[in-house]
Amino acid sequence: MEKTLQIPILVCLLLLAALGTAFAQENEAVTSAESQDSIQPVGPQPKIVVPEQNFDFGFSPEGFYLVHPFVIKNEGEANLLIERLRTTCGCTSAPLKKSELAPGEETEATVIFNSTRYKYQTSKGTIINSNDLINRSIRVTIVANMDTIGLPFKIEPFGLDIKQGEKPPKTMVFTVQNKSNNNFKLEIVDYTADVIQKPKIKETELKPGKKTTIEVELRPDYDYAANHIKASFTVDATGENPSRFTIPIMGSGPK
Repeated sequence: MEKTLQIPILVCLLLLAALGTAFAQENEAVTSAESQDSIQPVGPQPKIVVPEQNFDFGFSPEGFYLVHPFVIKNEGEANLLIERLRTTCGCTSAPLKKSELAPGEETEATVIFNSTRYKYQTSKGTIINSNDLINRSIRVTIVANMDTIGLPFKIEPFGLDIKQGEKPPKTMVFTVQNKSNNNFKLEIVDYTADVIQKPKIKETELKPGKKTTIEVELRPDYDYAANHIKASFTVDATGENPSRFTIPIMGSGPK
């Protein structure tokens, strides 16, 4: 009888011992993690700052390149090293102008999205990895809508594709007609400044049924014969029902 009672007691003691060991290990792991979290970098450190982390191209045509630069700043006290830029899709690239920034310096990562075969709204991300120990990675996101059914404007041409090797027009002209019943005010909010000069809107106030033109010229120092054009400009249309659209320009380059 005594032996029969001893076996369950022994099993209980072993279980309690195992539970106690597991609890001690878990508590040690939590304490270790808390200690790591409390460790602060010693000495001067870089600090990455990306003021704008999201950009919306609005309504955009399919089959073109949409371009937007994201500014990257170093607001720390040591050199910031941008170790890697990784896009979440093969349709997107993000060339970086400069990978190492001294304190107070800034650079740009230019996100280039190829809208070919995209028929609806989509978003794409780019991950920026750096040696900032507090903020090792930052994600920037672009959004574009190739489903233009809801676009309240008729734009001609809605994107300009210059044949390879051809000289671009000195002035590229785009016509925008308000096909809605709303009044709009048009404003250029973004453009590829490395390639084109700031576009000029002839009439910024656009009533229902009225037209205006937007004129664009390449930068005088841009070598279109040596480089393929990948540029775009984005227009905000403010009013009762605000809208936004982006007109891309691409092509030319070496034969």
